[in-house]
Amino acid sequence: MEARNNKPDRRIQRSRRQLKQAFMELMREKGFSAITIQDITDRADVNRGTFYTHFPDKYALLETMIREKFQRLLETSLPSNADWDQTHLRILIQTVLEHFKEMNNRCYPIDTVNPLFERTVQEELYSLLLHWLKQSPADPANRPFPTETLALMTSWAIFGAAADWSKGTSRYTPEEMTEQVMSVLTEGMNRQFRG
Repeated sequence: MEARNNKPDRRIQRSRRQLKQAFMELMREKGFSAITIQDITDRADVNRGTFYTHFPDKYALLETMIREKFQRLLETSLPSNADWDQTHLRILIQTVLEHFKEMNNRCYPIDTVNPLFERTVQEELYSLLLHWLKQSPADPANRPFPTETLALMTSWAIFGAAADWSKGTSRYTPEEMTEQVMSVLTEGMNRQFRG
């Protein structure tokens, strides 16, 4: 019996890469709202069917690219064994702050790209924090709140601070803002892990 290779087919990888590259080039040239599926497939030199095999629409393509970029950023910023502790939380907060600042400095249409960017980043934050909490040696029964609630509230705290700070109205550096967010979260974290 032949063993199946679990690696994605190279043609599939190549098509996805071409679609993403074409999309990014078009984003720089035209902006998200003006891009059509036909523009993307023409630039990528693939047919429309190939596009729809990978993505239901251009919003799904954008979301995939945002999610993958954020995941890569976290992989390069955090150690592979990162968990729910103050060191890793501090790195996460600063990484998110800097990522939001970078996105706000781009010239993408705010009304379309930012809500999708923000929702995707918040979902990824929640997922990562939930994973950290579930891996934590602390007994969940000793927490006054469910693990999911703690992950959700922490993700929204980081997200909200980053979204507001990145608008450029704050006088704080990323490091100073990180410390402020850490102070707020640490108070809550200490109460969560007593006992």
